[in-house]
Amino acid sequence: MAWQVTQLLLLALVTAAGSAQPRSMRARMGLLNVCMDTMHHKAQPGPEDNLYGQCRPWRKNACCTANTSQELHKDTSRLYKFNWEHCGRMEPAWKRHFIQDTCL
Repeated sequence: MAWQVTQLLLLALVTAAGSAQPRSMRARMGLLNVCMDTMHHKAQPGPEDNLYGQCRPWRKNACCTANTSQELHKDTSRLYKFNWEHCGRMEPAWKRHFIQDTCL
């Protein structure tokens, strides 16, 4: 009996959470126009024609500047005093992934 009540409560919770999501296209698109709150990203996304390397796919609606995109590609970046290979040699595919993730 308790198991059935728990299942019903979970179903109600999932249904309520799903209905709380924005319904309009404008509301959903607004969620895409948010940048990370960091010192090296812009407050609002916008065009950046001179993005470097892995950051170029976001040049029409970028959160980083050209300078940030160049720094992200360095093994030891001045942005956060971070070294991509701080845990050992990083595979190129993984490095590309993390650079793209940070560009966004």
